[in-house]
Amino acid sequence: MLYQWNEKTIGWLLDAAEYTGFYRNLAALLLPRLRARGSLCDMGCGMALTDMALAGEVEEITGVDVNAPVLAFAEREAVRRGLGNLSFVRSDGLAAEGRWDTVMALFHGRADVVCAAYLRKAGDRLLLVTHGAGVKRGMADCENADETAFWLDTQGWRYTREDHVLEFGQPHRSIAEAVESTAAFHRELGGQALEDFVRSHIQETGRADFPYYTPKSRSLAIFDLPRAENGHLL
Repeated sequence: MLYQWNEKTIGWLLDAAEYTGFYRNLAALLLPRLRARGSLCDMGCGMALTDMALAGEVEEITGVDVNAPVLAFAEREAVRRGLGNLSFVRSDGLAAEGRWDTVMALFHGRADVVCAAYLRKAGDRLLLVTHGAGVKRGMADCENADETAFWLDTQGWRYTREDHVLEFGQPHRSIAEAVESTAAFHRELGGQALEDFVRSHIQETGRADFPYYTPKSRSLAIFDLPRAENGHLL
């Protein structure tokens, strides 16, 4: 992760989610993979926006994350939306206790670290969502699709893979906010490079609420690992 969770970054990501529908679209891609819909655990859930989009389709969802501010947001937002079937646990995913029909990890963890540990907690399957092929991993050490597939293949895991591209750009209320949010999410940029990046990428939308938008396509891959086909590796 190249940014820090705080009130501003949470707000900007919520703006992006609502503007682009990224988490709703991701949930729609994941839903057909949820063969058993009794219980779902999202390891490293972050803001849990995918979980909220799935809440009407799954009986019980548990979000697990180590970060207190982001879990506090998720709890408040679930209450605001009236989603009584969501609960949250502050824990590292590997240390989380419990068993669910499906466990998923969205842009979280390396396959060699989490696959066996998370699938042991799943009665039906593990869903891994990684960055797309060729995308450089972030500080959270989430691998890209080809790195994940290579490790799974060399270790004999059985899985299916789907590759997708979803829009997940950032809307802005002002140019000043565009500069500030870009600096938060792209900490490698600064000074004139930051100003040039914003000016070269930003678009006018014609909307009163978000007059500016920085477009971005996010590539991802969904790896579906059934427990029945991989039990011998646990």
